[in-house]
Amino acid sequence: MRTADEIVAAADGADVLCMRDQFGRVTGEILDRLPNLKLIVTRSAGYDHIDLAEAERRGIRVCNVPDYGAHMIAELAFGLLLSVARNIPRGDERYRRERRFSDEGLRGVELRAKTLGVIGTGRVGLHSIRIAKGFGMRVLAHDISEVPQAAGDLGFEYAPLERVLAEGDAVTLHIPLTVGTHHLLDARRLALMKPGAILVNTSRGAIVDTQALIEALRSGHLVGAGLDVLEGERSIYHDFSGLNVVVTPHIGWYTDGAVGRIMSATLSNIAAFAVGRCTNLVGA
Repeated sequence: MRTADEIVAAADGADVLCMRDQFGRVTGEILDRLPNLKLIVTRSAGYDHIDLAEAERRGIRVCNVPDYGAHMIAELAFGLLLSVARNIPRGDERYRRERRFSDEGLRGVELRAKTLGVIGTGRVGLHSIRIAKGFGMRVLAHDISEVPQAAGDLGFEYAPLERVLAEGDAVTLHIPLTVGTHHLLDARRLALMKPGAILVNTSRGAIVDTQALIEALRSGHLVGAGLDVLEGERSIYHDFSGLNVVVTPHIGWYTDGAVGRIMSATLSNIAAFAVGRCTNLVGA
């Protein structure tokens, strides 16, 4: 995590600030200390780390990389789901730490014929649905903007959020973090989830109330969780001791192909600005 002083020191006198979403927040205080700044380019699709209202007030443009591939994030989501459902890390840890080759207590959950709840049917969500269909899963999805043609083509059904939570043997999140989605899965909605379900989050940590999730797991209501993102992920340690939880450090985007695509799009955004055009603008 970069501090305000570190960001200001790195960008002192610059016209363009280029950064990723994990490495600090661009606040009004920082913008006050960077009077020459004309453009902020984030090397990510998400831009909730930038105070867009403050940037707009100062006439600073903000650009993102809206699409650098969806498949790799969906692939990781299923990697997390399989890891939790089939106790892969637990089996590996038992062998490495205990030097014991035993399946005791590691009975897994099959995905075939189970229901996957997909919250968010943008690019990542739709690719997750494609993968789920390959596993022979039934898919229920929820999105405030439905895509009926995709539902017909891929063979899934849209449903209200409460029904998706109630019927999903696993639920995977693929929505942006906004004021409306902050703690979307709070204690009340987690309680609506099907007993024994698995939660997967590769979107943003704050969409889930982490403490409520821990309580749902400790009570046995949920059987496990696969999390690539966490609330305060670089500054807060969340204690999942003794729980069937697999955590990866926000690596859903981090592949050989995606890194190249992100850098290409970022450089294109900067090059366009340099000749008086703006691409991939976001605004308050």
